[in-house]
Formats: sequence, C-alpha cells, structure tokens
Amino acid sequence: MKFKTIVITRKKVIFTFVCVGITLLAVCIAALVWTSEKTAAVFKYEEESYEEILKKGLPAENKDDFSAKKIISKIIGFDFESPQTIIESYSASFENVQANNDNEQEIADVAPVPEMTEKPSETQIPAQTPEITLPDKQQICSSVGLSLNNATNYSVDIDSMCGEELDFNISDDGPQVLVVHTHTTECYDGDQMSGETERTTDGSHNVVEIGNVICQTLESYGIKTCHDTTYHDYPSYQGAYTRTLGTISSRLKEYPSIKVVLDIHRDAFIYSDGSKLTVSCEQNGVSTAQVMLVCGTDSMGLEHNKWRENLKLAAKIQNAAEIMYPGLMRPINLRTERFNMHMTTGSLLLEVGSNGNTLEEAKAGGIDVARAIAAVLKNQ
Repeated sequence: MKFKTIVITRKKVIFTFVCVGITLLAVCIAALVWTSEKTAAVFKYEEESYEEILKKGLPAENKDDFSAKKIISKIIGFDFESPQTIIESYSASFENVQANNDNEQEIADVAPVPEMTEKPSETQIPAQTPEITLPDKQQICSSVGLSLNNATNYSVDIDSMCGEELDFNISDDGPQVLVVHTHTTECYDGDQMSGETERTTDGSHNVVEIGNVICQTLESYGIKTCHDTTYHDYPSYQGAYTRTLGTISSRLKEYPSIKVVLDIHRDAFIYSDGSKLTVSCEQNGVSTAQVMLVCGTDSMGLEHNKWRENLKLAAKIQNAAEIMYPGLMRPINLRTERFNMHMTTGSLLLEVGSNGNTLEEAKAGGIDVARAIAAVLKNQ
C-alpha cells in the first residue's frame, strides 16, 4: 500500500482559515436576512390582524373550536357576559408616550383613523331653560350607597368623600367651566356615522352637540362656560390626549378663572351579533342616555397627587343626579390612567351614552347631568 505525502505549508493553513471564515460569515448574513424577513412578516401580519379586528369591532361567531368569545378574550380581554367601556376594554393596550417639551405623557389611542368630511363650524342649538328644583347643599353632601367601579389599588370611601368640601368655589369672574372633547368625532347610532368606526366631523351629530347642550344648560343657571370644539382625534386619532392637553393648557392661560374641566365622550361596545351597547333610562317619559363619570389617578406613575379632589366632585355630581334623576348615572369609574385630569382639581371625563344610543337620547342625558353639575357648583 502506498501513501501519498501531503505537504501542509503555512500559506495553505492561512488560506484554509480565510475560506472557512468567509463561508461562515456568508452563512450568518444569510441567516440574519432570512430571520429579519420572517420577523417582519410576522409583525406585519400581527399588525394587520389587530387593525382588522379594531376596524370590524368584534368578530362574528364561527364554527371552529375557537369561538369568537375565546378569541376576543385572548386578544383584547373583553368579558362578553359583562360589557365594559372602551376605556376599560382597551386600557391594557394603552401606552405612555412623551408629550411636548415638558415631558408630559398621555395614554395612546388604539382605534383606526376613519375617512371623514371637512371639519364643520360649531353647531348652535336653542338654549335650555329648565324648570326644576335643585337639591340643596345638605342633600348633595349626604350620600348613601354611591356606586364605584374601582380599577385601582387605592382604597376610597366614596360616600365620605361626597360630604367633604371642594377646594374651589365658582364666581362670576370669567368662564368657570371648560368643556373639551378628546375624541371629538365620536357620534351616535344612526347619526351620520362614518362606517363602522362610528365617527364624523359633523358637529351637529357628534359629541360637540352634547357639549353644546351641557354648556347652554350651565349658562342658564348663571355658570359661565367655555366650549372648545377643537378636533383632537382628526385627522390623526393617535395622540389625541396629548393634543387635548395642549388645548386645556392654552385655555387655562387664556381664562385663569376656569375651575372645572369636562372632557365629553360617548361609550362604545359591539356584540358578536353586530348589535351595539345602549345605556338608557326613562326620565319624565323621555328616553335618556345614561352618563358615566370617569376619574383618573396617579396609579401609572404620572404626577396627579390631587386626584381625590376630582373624585370628591364626581361623588357630589353622582349624588345630586341620583336625587334629581334616579337611574341616570352609571357607577363612577376610577381609573389607573390620568386622562389629563391633573390640570385642575375639578376635572372629569364624562361618557354620555354609547354608540347604541341616539343623538336625542344623548342630548337629554347631557342636559340632565348638566343640571346636576349646576346643583353642585351653585351650592358650594
């Protein structure tokens, strides 16, 4: 048997190592490119899937083992047997983002941007001059069994807070109440809604109209108001709370007399059969949208150390409304988010009706809750 002698020189060794190194580098680059494409595809798929879900509301039932209820529970956490508010349903998906140069933060919005018409001028409606007896201060401060949905870890006695004094009083010195709309384009069932997103820039059919009746009702009781109808969610929905913060800051500088800031919204929920959440009651023979007061806190780490002052105001309004219009109010909603309520000690978010209510029902609810607000502010 003969053996062939192989001579290994230093040059051959170096050449071999170089070739192996180049080969390994090429393999790594190819793997990275393949992985990046796969990852991008996955994220694109997930992004499109979530967008599709949000656009269509809640998916319909199907015949697979994976029912719509289970899918929704996994993806967005809805409890189908106990519908909650849009704020409550989406709060786990909200993110804190930097706002402006002063490091303010907001809860980011997650709904898609709809196609809309040109922004209209503010709609004017006849002033309301209701004939109703307002409860006195003792009645307003003497609550028993107020209902509170507490989403925070804070322990609060809502009935006791109702009896405490507010840290402000209203006067005739300029506007006392500022009304704004973070989600200005929110509208109601059958009222020129923009597709399934239920939004329109027609101010006579969205929450701007509710702001109108609230302001005009307060004015009828001698409470001066400022109604800012800026569209904060159009043309871009993302960042609406940040833009509202800018509007509130600007208005407070323009009118230092403002004590109360009301951010008017409407609730929304779509069931698997396509029907929409309706929250209503009957007041003096009139079908009326129910109202929910939302209070923010500093639970998420944002500065808001006087949130209890806002909750005091909510408790008094809730109690006054229950005295005047039993059944009008849904439970107060105490949230971990701040929702720009740190700007004054009289800031609240109001959910007037839902996407299943009509505009007329929402206007009736707006007038009634405004009367309760007037009762509280006039009796401080």
